[in-house]
Amino acid sequence: MKTETLEALLIDRALGHLTPEMLELFDEHLAANPGAARLAVQLQETVALVAGALKRPLPMLKLPLPTVATFPPRRNFRLLAVAASFVAGIGLTLGVMRIAAPPQEPTLVAAPVSASVRPAAGRAIDPAVRALPFWSKERALALAATKQSTR
Repeated sequence: MKTETLEALLIDRALGHLTPEMLELFDEHLAANPGAARLAVQLQETVALVAGALKRPLPMLKLPLPTVATFPPRRNFRLLAVAASFVAGIGLTLGVMRIAAPPQEPTLVAAPVSASVRPAAGRAIDPAVRALPFWSKERALALAATKQSTR
């Protein structure tokens, strides 16, 4: 018989997993083979030691007392809760106001300007000066020169 098979049968025998017919045949084999019988005795002692160790209760370990975190008194939490709700309320209000009324772009209101260009002291304005754009620098200089010449 192979060693692996013999060891498996010896373990089954030591644990009591063999049927009576199998146990009878295996005992006959052990009686015929003295080497297998010695191995059976050693394995039987080992299984008995293991079974005894497993049945013995484990020693109880003394665990340290649990530590409890200390928290500040509840009134501090109440004050923090009020402050947090106040800040959250302000932030929420500002956010809603910004969403409800988007910023408006500034609008420029242009009022019509009525300006009349009168000839200075009865003198007519040169048609070349009149053809220049109203806010041009050349026109302003020409009109200023006309005013000075009339004085």
